[in-house]
Amino acid sequence: MFKFGTIGAFKQVRNNPRTKAVIQLKNGAVVFPDDSTGFAPTAATPTVAKSKDSYVVWNIIDKPEIRILSNFVIEIGEYVRAFKLTDLVDLPVELSYDLVKDDYTTVTVGSVLVPCDDTTDPTAKGKWKVSTATDYAISIKVLEKTTFGDKGFYGKVVVK
Repeated sequence: MFKFGTIGAFKQVRNNPRTKAVIQLKNGAVVFPDDSTGFAPTAATPTVAKSKDSYVVWNIIDKPEIRILSNFVIEIGEYVRAFKLTDLVDLPVELSYDLVKDDYTTVTVGSVLVPCDDTTDPTAKGKWKVSTATDYAISIKVLEKTTFGDKGFYGKVVVK
């Protein structure tokens, strides 16, 4: 699960609702929408994951059968509402642990979360991971561990 940390963020952030999922996605997944193909794939390579073209998925839960928010999944071929992360610079966000590749106990306050890529992390497509690398254009600095989505993180979006 994912949510903005402020109400004003929703009004400031550009979103792209014109592309479709190529894998099952959860709100909070990282995608790289391509209007020319009409698809929103995850980062295919480390170079793509390190770029400023990253977006975070946050679809409106429009399926009445969903009773538990964490069960919401955007299926393959469904439209993705993707928000541009560069517009969230220095703004807080909340992210649930199921979107992070690493073990919850290893993610500490001050950790930096970056997008996973399909080459290095083929089983963590669209997820975030802890990294000490400094060459990622977009990251989330963990400010606090929370109970968001049972186990989660409150962090600040960092753009280089």
